[in-house]
Amino acid sequence: MSGISNQKVASRAISYSEKLRHKSYLTPINEPLISWDNVGRTSPQKYLKSYTKSYEKPFGKDVAEWRQRFFGLGEDVQYRTKPEIAPIYPGAPTMVLVFYPRPDQGDARPIHQSASYLRRIQRIANMGEQTILYIPPELREEVRAMRDDPHWYIIDEYATVWDFPNNSYQRDNFENKQPAIFNEFDGYTDADGDLKPEPRYNRPHHSAVCNSKAFIMYDAVMRNPFGSDQWMYVDAGFLFDDGPKDKHGVVWGDLFSSGLDKNKFGYAYCLAQEAGIVMGEYPHQYGCPDAEDECWYNPKRSWRGRQFIAQVYVGCSIGMLEYSTRFMQTVDDMDANGFYTGREELVVAFVALRYPNTVRSVPYFRLPAHLDYKWQFPMKFVFSRVGGPESVPPIVDPIRTLYCKDYTPTLEDQPAGGVYKGARLE
Repeated sequence: MSGISNQKVASRAISYSEKLRHKSYLTPINEPLISWDNVGRTSPQKYLKSYTKSYEKPFGKDVAEWRQRFFGLGEDVQYRTKPEIAPIYPGAPTMVLVFYPRPDQGDARPIHQSASYLRRIQRIANMGEQTILYIPPELREEVRAMRDDPHWYIIDEYATVWDFPNNSYQRDNFENKQPAIFNEFDGYTDADGDLKPEPRYNRPHHSAVCNSKAFIMYDAVMRNPFGSDQWMYVDAGFLFDDGPKDKHGVVWGDLFSSGLDKNKFGYAYCLAQEAGIVMGEYPHQYGCPDAEDECWYNPKRSWRGRQFIAQVYVGCSIGMLEYSTRFMQTVDDMDANGFYTGREELVVAFVALRYPNTVRSVPYFRLPAHLDYKWQFPMKFVFSRVGGPESVPPIVDPIRTLYCKDYTPTLEDQPAGGVYKGARLE
């Protein structure tokens, strides 16, 4: 237990398993099951309540009532009932992404340079889905030219990635404190494989982009120009250049021709409900810490808590709000206690354990051969119409499957179906 203070050891007197026995369906944001000594100097209730871009009237009564409760406002609930833009079709899901080019283009590998990302954003445009994009104003003309229709919805009100409310106070942290914390990681060897800390991602701008994901999903749900209740966050570059080809040789062609399936989003909603989101897992060939592991209390070992691929995740409006605000609160709490928050994938597992039911997951599995390739992750396909309506992914509670095997989840796990049935989990 090296590196853990006496106070932190004392705070673990009650096991995580025991805390689970007394949890509620939705753990209050200020009562996480894993906590530390120090209190964060700010919180999402503060910087989200005061940010100037907030809409006075969110779309939908449920969202408006959620916001009233979250900020402790009065009973005068005001909301919009008519979308700004009619949806592509009734119940259509909305994709959301953020792209702010890294300032050190000359130091970036080709795959991380702006030209590569813009090619991949063009592929997202080719999907034809209703999409909200957060970009700097200087990219508006180029991104608008990719697809000139009202369902390609650009938000360029934030000049830099540091202007998002949950980044506006983080610059010194991400430029100075987080790199120092990263350099304090210890206890890893080559045997830890992909779990080992990766210096390539330990950059201030990258940290700010990763951190912005939670805010843009909160903001997108509040703005909600299409009146959507089903959402998909995607990384701007999630459709790689070397993706799987369809029968005509078109990269990602099967995804373009099929489109997203609103009923599969409904399937995810039935499993995650309004408590949170569904996110994919990495393969776990290098092991996985359990809920009593020291990595949840020892900042030097927190590199072990990277089990989720934050590249794509889905949820309903309230689920996205619950997850996003709990992610932001977890970052603030981790910052106050010396944990590394410079990469969002090293925060998600903490969110899952601190707030049960907030993260449901799709275990990593190999896709059918015609969809598979080296860097494939199931979440890129499993909420599309590929494979037909019966082709749904397995969705599980990761607390039971990864961290606390004797836990009985509140919500049921569901098996895979259709072309994914019988897939080999890794």
